[in-house]
Amino acid sequence: DCVLLRDHKSEDVFVSNLKERFQHDLIYTYIGQVLISVNPYHELGIYTKQHIEIYQNTSIGEFPPHLYAIADFAYRAMLHEGKDQCILISGESGAGKTEASKKILEYLAYSSTNTGVAGNIRDRLLQSNPILEAF
Repeated sequence: DCVLLRDHKSEDVFVSNLKERFQHDLIYTYIGQVLISVNPYHELGIYTKQHIEIYQNTSIGEFPPHLYAIADFAYRAMLHEGKDQCILISGESGAGKTEASKKILEYLAYSSTNTGVAGNIRDRLLQSNPILEAF
């Protein structure tokens, strides 16, 4: 689940590890607090309400790598520090950046329903979805 850079000193070994995980529908891999994602190009059933609840209030690495763990980390940091947080999503065309953004927004919308400003945050997040679709 977590790749240690000292164990993967060559790009070939690292890519081989990602391929092996991908063949088992394990599309996420951690490198420290960085999440590497490989687009499966099909639905895996890993973005359910139950998955959201699993990753709420957990530490990165406590459960298998997932986009929801990164979203939860940023959300809790925002609440704890009282400062804006940023999640950087990068990749080539077709890599799944827009889908990843939507899943993060879904997670934040669901998680924010437990706070006093839930309606405002949820509505603003969900309103941004059409903007993402434009890209």
